[in-house]
Amino acid sequence: MENIKILHTGDIHLDSPFSGLDSLRSEVRRNELRGAFTSLMTYARTENADLLLITGDMFDVGFATRETISLIIREISKLKCPVVISPGNHDCAGEGSVWKRNVFPENTYIFTSEELSSFEFPEIGVRVYGWGFEKTAMRTNPLAGKRAEKDGFVNVLSAHCDLTSPISSSCPLTAKDILAFGADYSALGHIHNPDSLSLPRGIVYCGCLEGRSYDETGPKGAVVCEIGRRSAPGEEVPVKYSRVRFSKRRYESRLLAVDGIADGEELKEKVSAFISERKFGDDTLLRLTLTGRVREDLTIDTDSLSNLKDRLYALDIRDETTPDWNASSLSADPTVRGEFYRVIEPLLTSPEPEKRKIASMALRYGLAALAGEPVADALPAWYGKE
Repeated sequence: MENIKILHTGDIHLDSPFSGLDSLRSEVRRNELRGAFTSLMTYARTENADLLLITGDMFDVGFATRETISLIIREISKLKCPVVISPGNHDCAGEGSVWKRNVFPENTYIFTSEELSSFEFPEIGVRVYGWGFEKTAMRTNPLAGKRAEKDGFVNVLSAHCDLTSPISSSCPLTAKDILAFGADYSALGHIHNPDSLSLPRGIVYCGCLEGRSYDETGPKGAVVCEIGRRSAPGEEVPVKYSRVRFSKRRYESRLLAVDGIADGEELKEKVSAFISERKFGDDTLLRLTLTGRVREDLTIDTDSLSNLKDRLYALDIRDETTPDWNASSLSADPTVRGEFYRVIEPLLTSPEPEKRKIASMALRYGLAALAGEPVADALPAWYGKE
């Protein structure tokens, strides 16, 4: 008998504003996000999924358009399998919500209460437990004192919750809560970068479908889970799962040490080589932070790297280099230049990173002014942007 094939997704955030990009690219990214969603639904059809789980935050309720809701309904109607939706904190199922004021296809099953409930699908031998956020915050534990039934059904938990913080406002639970409940597979939503977590086998965050900012790095997608069918109550069933990429683009945030570079041309070559070595291309939105110590008189002009943007979808260069001051010479300098350095010097070694960053900028700024150089050229790229 064939395994049960489940496609597990969530945190799609359709109609996200992509506020970090200009208006044109924001609209392109919103369209690409819709494209990733339709690709996911096509995959569910062509791969003959037995069940589709959407574990919350399908859209941002404040931004969802009528066209996007129509798209969701249209795509669900094309599927032959059941679609179970567990609304989260961004698409909660309160009164007047999208989930309650629209008519969804018959194969749609939506958890609209914060109390644990379930849907049974005898044709595939699966019972899906879950809940839905009724408001943007949910601090209760729907699993408290509850256990999955031990019968012939395969038990799946589909939920939006936070296993990373006991004070979260997004249904804080623990892995122990999930294990104690006893589902064969726990499909979770809310955490967009699940690779950073170490969870017991069978407890799975799907991650987001498309990265939307530089804190959602790497290729994104959904989880395909295959579960063996249960032939007797209490029998253990095999479970295996893997991730499938659906994202059109990927965000990457990297550091590049540029200690000792001679000039702008060497910097350009170093950045170009970095992009090539990591095979970043037109699917990549790269934030590259330059670090290290550079010559005191070297001005890093990030605008000179603009031609490299053509090799990527987007390139955001941040200069956090530190001028390699001749500290002994400056501290002994009897002029105003030396006195200025001696005032700033304690802050350059502050245990607080932000103070060190500002002090370094102030020193570069002040020394440039004292030397009669254009002050604007001495400012790092991030000044005025944060």
